[in-house]
Parts: sequence; structure tokens; C-alpha cells
Amino acid sequence: MYRILLVDDEWLELDTLKNYIPWTDMGFQVAGTAENGKAALRLLEELDLQLGDGTDGRHLPDVVLTDVKMPVMDGLVFSRTVHERYPDMQIVFLSGYNDFEYVRSALSVEACGYILKPLDLEELKKTMEKVREKCSRTFQEKASRALVTAENLKNCIGFSMGEKEALWEDICRSCNAILHCSPENRTFYTGMLSIDEYRFLSGYESNGKDILNAIHMAIRRLTNKRILPLHINDSSYLFLSESDPKNAAAQFMKQEGEAARWTTICLYENRQSLEHLPVLCGEMDRYRRWYVKLYGSGHIIVCGRPEKDAYIQAEGEPADYEMLLSFLQNGEKEKIKEWLDTFFLKCPAGDGDISRDAFELTEKIYSSVTAANPAAEEQMEGKAGLYGRLSAAEGLSLIKEILEQFLEKTADILVGLSGDRRLEVVNRVRYLIEEEFNVPLTIEYLAEKVYMSPNYLRTLFKDYTGETVLEYMTRTRINRSVELLRETNMRVNDISRKVGYENPSHYCAVFRKFMGVTPNQFRNRLTGGRKS
Repeated sequence: MYRILLVDDEWLELDTLKNYIPWTDMGFQVAGTAENGKAALRLLEELDLQLGDGTDGRHLPDVVLTDVKMPVMDGLVFSRTVHERYPDMQIVFLSGYNDFEYVRSALSVEACGYILKPLDLEELKKTMEKVREKCSRTFQEKASRALVTAENLKNCIGFSMGEKEALWEDICRSCNAILHCSPENRTFYTGMLSIDEYRFLSGYESNGKDILNAIHMAIRRLTNKRILPLHINDSSYLFLSESDPKNAAAQFMKQEGEAARWTTICLYENRQSLEHLPVLCGEMDRYRRWYVKLYGSGHIIVCGRPEKDAYIQAEGEPADYEMLLSFLQNGEKEKIKEWLDTFFLKCPAGDGDISRDAFELTEKIYSSVTAANPAAEEQMEGKAGLYGRLSAAEGLSLIKEILEQFLEKTADILVGLSGDRRLEVVNRVRYLIEEEFNVPLTIEYLAEKVYMSPNYLRTLFKDYTGETVLEYMTRTRINRSVELLRETNMRVNDISRKVGYENPSHYCAVFRKFMGVTPNQFRNRLTGGRKS
């Protein structure tokens, strides 16, 4: 169904046109009304800024039915402006003046029809049938020509400048015709619009197909901005324009929401000859890939401007992996995000580097978490799906988003298992201390045995036992040494080494602090007690 704008300074005539003419039966939908040419232009500008609600993405009217004689701005001046701004919009004049001069003026602005007042419904239907046929032919011809032009461009892009001259000439003529440029024109504003995460959207995002359809529809809407988008491959469009497309590109990014988030528009500041497209396309694609790698999608970039450094240098220490394990065990999602920020601070722009780091991180997470939490393995995302998404992602921002989702889900799983798991860890550490108290033990060694960070183990052990790991270890050793002092005749130096203290003086100092007396004083008291 085509859209029609009604313009007339007589409110009664306008009301009749809007509410009492069977437009739907004739294949039209009223897009709006205006009382003069100036008001109609203002309405067209407003419609131009709105999102289309049809399947073809059109929001501007296809046809304008306008009175000729109106105050402020008459129909002829209005029509000339419309023809200049919107060349594909069809114009039909409505007038009570059966005058040859008006007919001749209407023909001068390429009017599609001329209807006399008072309206004759049958005459209106016949005229609008012709208008509808012309709209259909215009759209079909433009779409067909654009399709052929795109195919010709694909064939030419693989050749260097100077080759396929005849085909370049044909492409140039087609572009001039579609964009209503002068036949002598040889240069255009050039750009490339790319779907940056096409592999990810088409293969791994649950609503990826809907997003891709929305993007293609949004790109088609650019034709209303006198921009010619030419479909080059699944993930990219080359587009040409007679006027600078920066404003249209900015409007696209502002209005299109989800579609704009996944696209990047790469522009050249100056007009370019079509024969340069093989070189320009290569430059735009390289520049886009570099930019998306570092900054993600959803941007407008201008080719030819100095590139920023290919490295973002981080200050301070790299991200501590053991701290990440602690955050996962505690379910501290904000801390996990902060950790990822640190992890991604050093991100080289070279292909594959950040992807490799992401793969290494996920492999370590799988190994550590599943080793310490066998029950978690069944609930965690399968490696194949996660690695597939990471392989498909182009930019750092999407890789980070995928990792963040994976880590948050892992944290939820661990928190869900944490009740029994934490007690198991504490009991495991107790067992290790009681079994190995006779050798030097460190918190790092114990933490490694239970797949936790030292800091998290310290906190967890204190929460469950009321004493630190060192206090528990000391109490275990001193209690064992008390047994040896009471039940054997071993020398104090030998007992010291037997319970894990290489330095007897250090053992005696710890024993005195814990028991209030030295080991010898303790034994003497025991001996004295037996003699009495």
C-alpha cells in the first residue's frame, strides 16, 4: 500500500479528502495532511526523521496530492521543492481552475496527474490507478537497476583502476540515474556499512536472525535519504551519495537502535571517482576491522584520518587470576566486571592476540572450577558453544561481553553449590594440616590443593572455624608436640623437627606463647606430678 500526503488550504475540502475518500480501496494510506505548502514541507521533514513502520521501511509518502492555489506557499512552489528534495515522490495537482497555464506549470514540475474541483470520484480513481502504476514501475525500476549495479560493482571491485572501463561507465550512468544526478557526474561520496559481528549473530545469538533482518531493513531505509546502498556480500554494503552522507549516517546511528549497535559506517570525507572503488573498498575494510577490533561496533569512522596507537598500555600489575577465582566463589559480580576491565586494559590490535588470551582464560576457569567442584561441570556452559562464540566475535567489546556472561553464570553456579562446598573445603584443609603438619606448610600450598586463592581461603577458613589457618596449624602442631612430650623421652630438638619446626628456638618460643611455659618446663611438671 502506498502512502499519500494531502495538502489543501480549505479545511472542509481537506476533511473530505481525508475522511470521505476510499483511499484504502484504491491502494493508498493517508500519511498526513497540511493546509499549505510550507506546512506540508515541515511535515515531510518530520516524517523524514521518523522510523518507518512498514515491512519495506518507508515512512515518507510516495504521493502528494496538493491544491495549486494556496496562501503562504502555493502548490507549484511547494512541488518544485518536493521534486528537488524527494525526486521519486509522485505529485498530483488538485485545482478548481481549469486553466491552461496551471496545466503547463504542472507539467513543468513533472506532475503525475491533474484533477479538477469539484472532485469526481470516478475521475479520481482513474487518476490514482495511473499514479499507483507509476509508483510501482518507479520502485521496480530503481530496485532492478540497483541490483544490476551492485552485481556489476562486485565484478569490477576485483580489478584494478583502468580495467573494465566500459563497465565502470555503465555503473556510473546507473548511479546517476538512481540518485538523480547530472549525467555528466563522475564522482560520489562513498562509504561502507558493515554488519560487524555477522558470524556471531548468524550462528550464536538467539535472536540473531531477527537482528540481521532489522539491519537489512534499516539499510534499505537509507534510500529515502538519497543514498544508494549496494549489497556487496552478506555482511557489507557499499553506498554512494550525491551529497555528504554524514548527517544521514548520524541519524541512522541515533534512530535505528539494535540495528545500529551491530553496524559500523566507514566514510570518505571527499567525493571519489567510481574507478577508485577497488582501492577504496580495501582501505575501508582494513580500517573498519582495525577499529572494530579495538572499539567494537556501532560507530561512524572517517577514512584517511590518523589512526590511534594500536595498543592501549595498562598501568600497574596485570589481572590476578587467583583473585578472579575468589570473586567467582563468592559470587561477587561487580568485582568480576572490574577484574575483566583490568584483564582487557592491555589489548593489542593484532589479529588473534586477545582471542588467544580469552581462550586461555576460559580453559583455566574450566580446569580450576571443575576440578574443585565436580558437581558444577554439568551446569556450566559446554566448551564447544563458548569457544564457538569467542571464535566468531570480531571486537574486544563482544569478547568481553561473552566472557562476562560466562563468568557470571559460573559464579551463580558456584554460589548455588557453596553451602556444602565451603564446608568441604574447610574440612579438606583441616585434614591436610593434620596429615602434613610435620612438614613446612604455606597458605599458597594449601590454597592450591583446594583450587582457591590464598586470600579467599584465609577468609573462608576464619568464617567457619573462628581462627586463622596459621592459628589452626600452630594449635595442631603444639597439641601433637604435647603428646610427644607426655608419652615419649624424645629430646625437645627432635620433637621440634617432628612437628614441623626446623628451628628448635622458634618452636620453644611458639610453645611458650601457646602453653605459657617452655617444652622442658612442661615436661618437668609432668615428671614432678608422677613422682608425687
